[in-house]
Amino acid sequence: MNRTPGTTQRSVGTSAEHESAIKHVTGRAHYIDDIPEVSGTLHVAVGMSPYAKATIKSMDLSNVRQATGVVDVITADDVPGSIDVGAVYPGDQLLAKASVEFVGQAIFAVAANSLDEAKRAVLLAEITFEIGEPVLCIQDALERSEFLLPTRQYVLGDAEAALDSAPHRLRGEQLIRGQEHFYLEGQIAMAIPGEDGGVFVYSSSQHPTEGQKLIAKVLGVDQNLVQVETRRMGGGFGGKETQAAPLGCLAALFAVRTGKAVKYRMPRQDDMVQTGKRHDFWNRYDCSFGDNGLLHGVKMQLAGLCGCTADLSEGIVDRAMFHADNAYFLNNAEITG
Repeated sequence: MNRTPGTTQRSVGTSAEHESAIKHVTGRAHYIDDIPEVSGTLHVAVGMSPYAKATIKSMDLSNVRQATGVVDVITADDVPGSIDVGAVYPGDQLLAKASVEFVGQAIFAVAANSLDEAKRAVLLAEITFEIGEPVLCIQDALERSEFLLPTRQYVLGDAEAALDSAPHRLRGEQLIRGQEHFYLEGQIAMAIPGEDGGVFVYSSSQHPTEGQKLIAKVLGVDQNLVQVETRRMGGGFGGKETQAAPLGCLAALFAVRTGKAVKYRMPRQDDMVQTGKRHDFWNRYDCSFGDNGLLHGVKMQLAGLCGCTADLSEGIVDRAMFHADNAYFLNNAEITG
């Protein structure tokens, strides 16, 4: 067998160590916060919505702009390109413009000489809201037929007939609560201004190409003027697939506007409020089976709590439907998502 010189031959069944394992356990692995900051690096914080649903009636940021250490403040009106950073479907706004749709939604952003100064400055905003009525649980959304995307159904055989004809029948429901993507490295991006209005961005992202596309879209420049590098992401689990892009967008926007390096390191408490989660699911099932325990027919309804925008929810609900049979063969099934 020919092998590349210097490599270790491994056999099937033996463990191979992660390429960065030694660096991880010794603390020598470099994450974005380990990159030395150039002199004058700015730090970002955002003003967040305190309401789950409201209209923005007025906003006065004069005290924010005059706060100690503040270098720049931006709202949706200051974005030269698009404020929509939806990865698959439109609807996710980099900064809220006229209304807010969830607690923690970013309304404006501040770049200051330190993260502490930026976080203190955002508290000085004077914003008035007209509070609306949010839909916060799956059952309420179903009752109101408030769906982000069309309902889908997969059918095999005749589930209704199988349910009616079998000797035994079982119905039930289950609520599966959402999960937080608790990655070890939080959401973070650092942008360095380049030539011709371009920018280089270090991003803790599962999808650097998507980040590149959205940063260019926000800046209103060609995609080749944006470079995004991901060395490692310190954990992702889906939480950095689309959620990482807005940080890169804001850092890049400030970098281009100020001509300075900009870091947006989202504090953990802000991250847990602002970014999307694994979905809650409310599942209902109706199944029939024989005396031998074999399933005859199954009907399931899988309803995912998707939040206020589609984001990746289509794929999440689809995957729940694809996996609904688990290790069983359902020859008569009706799965609704």
